[in-house]
Amino acid sequence: MYYVAEVNKEICSAKNCHLCTTFCPESNCINYSEADKSAFISVDRCKACEICVYICNDVAKNNAIEMKWIEDLEDGFVIKRTGIVLR
Repeated sequence: MYYVAEVNKEICSAKNCHLCTTFCPESNCINYSEADKSAFISVDRCKACEICVYICNDVAKNNAIEMKWIEDLEDGFVIKRTGIVLR
């Protein structure tokens, strides 16, 4: 297994800065949800580069993103032959 980024929605929605979506080098990896007012990670696109963690923690000082083992993600997922499906 491998690491992926995870956004703490409570912290992110309170800060509402969008910087991680701007600086992520992988297209459509970090997106913004208007409904949640928070960024979210497309797990299947995350390459664990940790740029979003640096931007969120060191530049924006929000501390809303951390790296986690993919099997320890809060929302969970199931790996299938056709890709990753969120539960």
